[in-house]
Amino acid sequence: MTPVNQPTSSPHLPWTLVTGARGFVGRHLTASLQRAGLPVCSLGLTSPLAGGRTEEDDPRFPGAVCLHTPDGDVAHIEMDLADAAGLVAVLERLRPATVYHLAAQSSAAVSFREPAATLQTNVLGTLNLLEAIRRMPVSDRPAVLMIGSAEEYGPQPAEAYPLREDTPLQPISPYGVSKAAQTLLGRQYVRSYDLPVIMTRSFSHIGPGQDTRFVFPAFAQQIAAAERGSGQALVKVGNLDAVRDFLDVRDVVTAYRALIKEGTPGEVYHVCSGQGLTIRQGLDLLLAQAKCPITVESDAARMRPSDVPILVGDNTKIRSCTGWEPEWSIDDSLTDVLNLARKETT
Repeated sequence: MTPVNQPTSSPHLPWTLVTGARGFVGRHLTASLQRAGLPVCSLGLTSPLAGGRTEEDDPRFPGAVCLHTPDGDVAHIEMDLADAAGLVAVLERLRPATVYHLAAQSSAAVSFREPAATLQTNVLGTLNLLEAIRRMPVSDRPAVLMIGSAEEYGPQPAEAYPLREDTPLQPISPYGVSKAAQTLLGRQYVRSYDLPVIMTRSFSHIGPGQDTRFVFPAFAQQIAAAERGSGQALVKVGNLDAVRDFLDVRDVVTAYRALIKEGTPGEVYHVCSGQGLTIRQGLDLLLAQAKCPITVESDAARMRPSDVPILVGDNTKIRSCTGWEPEWSIDDSLTDVLNLARKETT
């Protein structure tokens, strides 16, 4: 790794550090922060944003790579969260005002195939970040938003829905276990060291730019390919009966930005729509927009070893704390996902 030196000139505003900026939510969050005029530094293994990567140092932070994006320049530090000493060095020099910790292995399905890697990234990576922040002078410690998951809850009795933040945790996937451990770590560092860590349990996301490992982008990709004649006129599906609480990624970003300003350290907040949708209902909304007849076919390879039948949350706490409200409808979100898939198949 190239040593990260003291910045030669500080930006007018303090840095915002985003781990996992290359991911689905990270890309939208980074763009939102840039549009607000905030200097953004991303940290991760690879370049987090498409287009315009330059190999010279970012003049604002020597040792970082400058990434040109439509919304401005991002300083990118290539580093694994397993590099505990490197994280300490970066935070000592960067002195960010806020940290959005999005870096994670984020797929429950993948976690069954890669349980060790999931725990390594999600738990030990988070521990290294919290330790690096703990070593900073108290006056320099940034506000931290740590992203958890509704998968921490696992199956719950019918009377528990919509789930509240005090619902007992019963994860059934390695991913859910890793996120539950991450949440407990965050709370421990607040209680033991008074770190300003705010935590979310985020429910299912949807929106343009989501990886096709996830259900609706996978459906949209197959529909778009069928419309162009470059794929079979069918959609292969897994469990269509699962009920999920889908929130548009653009609403997720505004929720995260509201929480880092208004949230209380040590508290957990649901980031969710408060509405349940079966996968079948979402698929039907996509199929209604298809430009050719589409057959639906069950695919055993898309079934998980175990699955939570229902995950729907209560968002009263975040709305009361921040005044945040969801703005995007599921219909508009799915339309944007399908339209982007159509562009990407051209």
